[in-house]
Amino acid sequence: MRGVKKNSFLGLLVVATLFAQDVGALPVGDNSLYRSRPDVTFSIGSGSAKVDCEVYKYTSGIYVYAYQISNIDSDIGLSFFSVGILDGANAFEADYELLGGVTPASWDTVSSPVQSVDALFTSAIDNGYSSTVLWFVSDYTPTLGNGALFGTASGIPHYATENLLTPVPEPATIVLLGIGGILTLIRRNRLSG
Repeated sequence: MRGVKKNSFLGLLVVATLFAQDVGALPVGDNSLYRSRPDVTFSIGSGSAKVDCEVYKYTSGIYVYAYQISNIDSDIGLSFFSVGILDGANAFEADYELLGGVTPASWDTVSSPVQSVDALFTSAIDNGYSSTVLWFVSDYTPTLGNGALFGTASGIPHYATENLLTPVPEPATIVLLGIGGILTLIRRNRLSG
């Protein structure tokens, strides 16, 4: 009887370890929900889709931004999702959960011409279906920024944008960007005058 209990405990330990090291899982570490924006509604086609976004703060100082797209009642097959990253902020280690929903063929950071994190799905997220949880890591706290959904119905493209949680650059970076913009305007005025 003792051997059975010991083997059961070891089996549970092995399963727990495998789940904790799942390649597609959110990063392991001490974290807490920092900010949430559930049910952001996108009007697309003749219906709507929603995006749930959450930001987790880790004790290491990083933030994990997580998103899940749901096609509520739209006739559009959603095939592309994008989160804009503000100048001066960053996004890295983009990944997604391996279970539960339509998975992306790619979910990567894009740096030019516009900085964003973009997902192209392996198949369309049809009416009544959801994506897997998409996430990325940033050193910066959240603010509201542009998010976009794209899809087609009967060969006609449809596009919608809404505000989602995205990293905001630190105040010093914003000040430097503002000063750079002012100096550019002064230089342009001198050249044209």
